[in-house]
Amino acid sequence: MHNGFSVESLKIAWLTFPFTFVAAFLCEWFLVGKLAMKLAHKFLKEDDLLLKKILITALCFVTGMVVLMSFFGPLLANGPSSDLIRIWIKGIPMNFAMAFPLQVLIAGPLVGFVFRKYFPIGTIVVPVKED
Repeated sequence: MHNGFSVESLKIAWLTFPFTFVAAFLCEWFLVGKLAMKLAHKFLKEDDLLLKKILITALCFVTGMVVLMSFFGPLLANGPSSDLIRIWIKGIPMNFAMAFPLQVLIAGPLVGFVFRKYFPIGTIVVPVKED
């Protein structure tokens, strides 16, 4: 975004996508996922509305991922530079403004729909260990 919307920006995004995907997966799996769930549970109670649970959990996940990936994107696209910290800080609110609504309105419901299609409620059973 800091370079503007152009064919060159799209080319950079396309060429760096595999690296970005791996970095995002690793960040979410090893850092953000565990931290976000712990943080979300501090704000939520068992009897809270489902919508509140969805929004708080999404807020925790998206915030962590936006902070990390807002740094990784410019670093990968432009390399280390004297502007990296300024671009990172400037990118956080812009990326959050895009990521949170996309997560809550599109990605979350879509993944939930697909997941429930293939794994209806009650079909995933956690085995109980017998002593």
